[in-house]
Amino acid sequence: MPDFTWPNHVSHAVTGQIPETPRATHPQVRRLWGIFHKFLRLFSQYYCSWFGVTYDNQIAQLPFGLILKWSDGTRLEEVLTMEVARRAGLPVPRVICYGEHPDSPHAPVSILMTRIPGDELGRVYETLSDTERDSIQLQLKGYLEAMRRWKSPWGGNRVCSLLGTAIRSVRIPNHLAGPFESEQEFNEYLLRPAWPGAFPSETEYNNALHRAKKMESVPHRIVFTHGDLKHHNILVRNGQITGFLDWESAGWCPEYWDFTTALRFTREDFWWYNFVVGLGGGQYMAELDCERALTSLTSSSYYW
Repeated sequence: MPDFTWPNHVSHAVTGQIPETPRATHPQVRRLWGIFHKFLRLFSQYYCSWFGVTYDNQIAQLPFGLILKWSDGTRLEEVLTMEVARRAGLPVPRVICYGEHPDSPHAPVSILMTRIPGDELGRVYETLSDTERDSIQLQLKGYLEAMRRWKSPWGGNRVCSLLGTAIRSVRIPNHLAGPFESEQEFNEYLLRPAWPGAFPSETEYNNALHRAKKMESVPHRIVFTHGDLKHHNILVRNGQITGFLDWESAGWCPEYWDFTTALRFTREDFWWYNFVVGLGGGQYMAELDCERALTSLTSSSYYW
């Protein structure tokens, strides 16, 4: 059945040292797996139709507790980050194999992985008890703190992916940028597409620009971040986190990045706002104001 899941080992202790990055499989092997994955995605259409399940060509459902992720922006960096995160003790799907697709540069890699048990946190949060909510928040805070203690092999200043390459984020023009050799270089890149077109006056534009540039006055540590901290990427069951998903935007970023990314469009009266503040986001309120100003200056550039 499409809802079958393998038992998932959930570790309550995440290592404070980053595991060694595994060596990528040979490109020719990846291309062979890529051909196989094309057939798996075609099979998923019939499989979902048979069970009356909605077919998703980016997250294809398969039997035996497997799914095939083949979406825009899926890269080798995501695969290896998943393997590192799982080795560290995080509840991440097990990668079975990954394929390469030279003919689809917008989605160059597909990942066959195990299906993780649990429900999306955002769908069940209102039904959870206070004890379960506190337990989940404490677990996630521990995961983030452990990751932030990892030491970058690229030095203490480089903003980049796990492999030292460009980072990916939907909030960045072209969704890929870098790598950057310093936080200052990163900040300059983020501000570059600022334009006054969305403001009713030059004064309001300059005020927003002044707010955004305040980020440059406070240096930050470069730490390992998930990059897409959203409630739909966290699976829970019985007050425990069973899955931490979607590592395509993970990498070495300024310490505020996970929190401001999660909060910049979130209303203060929505439960997720206080949840992220409790994870550690409360210490980055000044950065959040800078980020919201930056968003107003550059939002039209995100989908270039």
